[in-house]
Amino acid sequence: MKTNGHLGALRWDAENHALKFRATFRHAHSLARQLVFSRLTRQDLGLKEAIRHALDYQTTSDYPYVLKYCFCRREEDGDAIARILAAVHLLQTSTMITDDIFDVSHQRYGRSVLNRKYGISQAIIVAELFQSRALESISCELETGRLRNACRVPALLNRILAECYLGQYLDIATSGNPEVSLAAYYRVIRLCAGNFFAHLAACGALLANKKTREIEALARFGYNYGMGLFITDDVVDITDPPSQTGKGLAPDLKGRRMRLPMILALRLSRPDQARLLRQFLRSPHISRAATLAALKLIRNSGALQTCQAKAQAYLRRAKEALTSVETPLTRERLAWLCDSLFTAQGF
Repeated sequence: MKTNGHLGALRWDAENHALKFRATFRHAHSLARQLVFSRLTRQDLGLKEAIRHALDYQTTSDYPYVLKYCFCRREEDGDAIARILAAVHLLQTSTMITDDIFDVSHQRYGRSVLNRKYGISQAIIVAELFQSRALESISCELETGRLRNACRVPALLNRILAECYLGQYLDIATSGNPEVSLAAYYRVIRLCAGNFFAHLAACGALLANKKTREIEALARFGYNYGMGLFITDDVVDITDPPSQTGKGLAPDLKGRRMRLPMILALRLSRPDQARLLRQFLRSPHISRAATLAALKLIRNSGALQTCQAKAQAYLRRAKEALTSVETPLTRERLAWLCDSLFTAQGF
């Protein structure tokens, strides 16, 4: 009976965390829509339509949740940064819009991406509008004086965007290059994901005026969580069908992005198989048949198992960083995020 009771408590605890995760996103998403539409008029119907397309049907996102629970000491503390959470959601959404342009993606959330439906010009405008409105909203919140470290936080948020765009540039610049090193790959994901979450976590702790030791621990958590998350996304691109991802067939692979599964498969495959992968990367036109053949080669190489092990190692380090965090609520919420990541990604 004790065992059953313990398992029941664990299940309830996991369900409680999941409910908070979804509720945090829904609230941030709703406020984000308000922030954007509050500055538009009846004459902006075309722009409103494009914005709705960008914001509707989104899946839950980790970014507002991480910021919120790096800030909170008590559950109700999150109300103090609700608009900042919404602004961060807009910042992250803007990077997804530009990602879709750079990756020549066809689908996201099971629908046409913004630039395919409304054109590249409108997609860029929406992304820039999201960023400007987000940064303006954050500045307004910090000007109230209710939150601490009002000067340090904007610098970190702007660094997030600068590093993200550098990472996107490097990702594009190395596409189709079979000689890309592991160090070059890790630099890309450090800029696009590891540092993104590290700075975000530090912002939450700074706004709450937490101790330096705790700020540093949460930044370490964010970095390792972001690295693990990016690698699991790499794996999902290879393993999951479009019906699960809401995207097209292996969009990163079709775009010849040098993600970890491909880099490792080139090293782990037999010479004849590696030669076929190199031919795929050099091909100017990627057919569905060629993509399916490349997927099979990567899956059979053992690369995905290595990727999962690397992602797990990052998540272990993320949880280890939480041992230096004093706030129980923060530790519990973020530890659950690590534990649930593999399940959420379908591993």
